Amino acid sequence: MVMASAGVNMPGGDGDHPPAAAQECHRLRRRRYVPAAAAASEDGDNSSNGGGEKRSLPASSASPSPSPTSSAASSDCSSDRDDDGCSSTAGAAARRLPLPSGASTAAAVWPVAFGSVSLAGRMRDMEDAVSLRPSFCTWLDGSPMHFFAVFDGHGGPHVSALCREQMHVIVAEEMVAEAAALRQRQPAAMEEEEEERAWRAALSRNFGRVDALAAVACACGRATAPVCRCPLSGQTGAIIGSTAVVALLVRDRLVVSNCGDSRAVLCRAGDPLPLSSDHKPDRPDEKARIEAVGGRVVYLNGPRVRGILAMSRALGDKYLKPEVICEPEITITVRTVDDECLILASDGMWDVISNETASDVARQCLEDGSPTSGRRAAGSGEAASSSAGAPAAAVGEESEPRCYRAAALLARLALGRESSDNISVVVIDLKGRG
Repeated sequence: MVMASAGVNMPGGDGDHPPAAAQECHRLRRRRYVPAAAAASEDGDNSSNGGGEKRSLPASSASPSPSPTSSAASSDCSSDRDDDGCSSTAGAAARRLPLPSGASTAAAVWPVAFGSVSLAGRMRDMEDAVSLRPSFCTWLDGSPMHFFAVFDGHGGPHVSALCREQMHVIVAEEMVAEAAALRQRQPAAMEEEEEERAWRAALSRNFGRVDALAAVACACGRATAPVCRCPLSGQTGAIIGSTAVVALLVRDRLVVSNCGDSRAVLCRAGDPLPLSSDHKPDRPDEKARIEAVGGRVVYLNGPRVRGILAMSRALGDKYLKPEVICEPEITITVRTVDDECLILASDGMWDVISNETASDVARQCLEDGSPTSGRRAAGSGEAASSSAGAPAAAVGEESEPRCYRAAALLARLALGRESSDNISVVVIDLKGRG
């Protein structure tokens, strides 16, 4: 069983495509998605800021540009830490994406293009799900927010299907609530620290609400009581749940929330930068937490909670609580001109492909398929950026062929390396490729 993002054929599926992956990518023209709401700022002077940045929030800033990265308290940090996050050498020499001259942060347009592939692989059933929701809601300052996620179900597709159909709706509701509360607390100006705290709170409550709905989830994606009457309602299991790795893109921020062993990796200046940490039962802090509530990690074909579940956090799995929790770990990262792409994938890919290999493959495929700088795709309505990495005009809300090809290449590579699980990959292009 093969599922792919809308309107794009699976590469290698017919004789019309060249066999080489680089040639497949090279022949495609790009359709970039950038929100239309901010397209008016395109005419400004796009001069880049060459200053070095660290992935930590400064105590104060006189600059109108967004603050550098903050990360979740549980994320891996270097020894150079401030009050709001952790620093990273990977971002030390990074340059921030330029803002249009005279434009506010809210009006800035940040390039976004995306594509995805989901394969059943060698599994009999398909339990993974992918959600691509560009401009699913609008933040307090008018900035569009984009939602991309991968859900890896176990025990059945019930919870992953529920996440695919409902999570973005719940996130939007929670963001609206947080925006209203933030407006009341700070009617005049919005501080970045308060803004990030609001995003974290909204995402945390979202995971809790979805976890509560998982008990009445149907394999069709609905959550109903009494039981759904659709043809899939009879599919049940004792242990049903799903991982979730969610990326929200708002202005120059990458907000990643993770629960389980799916993963988000950012390709920055050619190097992989993990934005999430796998929740495995043998991870020292996770193992200590499980044992503190009376649970056990049993090594049965790898470390498992009670010898059953190979992850320590997930949505659903009510029979494995309190050892298995739904609390996400959240990181917030500032985009720079060195950011190439963001990869979200289930463990069906990460089990057989390293962060470095995935980053290299996706980056090369995106570069090979990039048209010449300044050239426009005929009839596509694509507008070229005024400078490298600068914002571009709005195009549309559909999957971009080059991103799809990169995702498909990663999925096929995982199959070639004998992955035994479902494989789901989302590739988000962060470059303003002309």
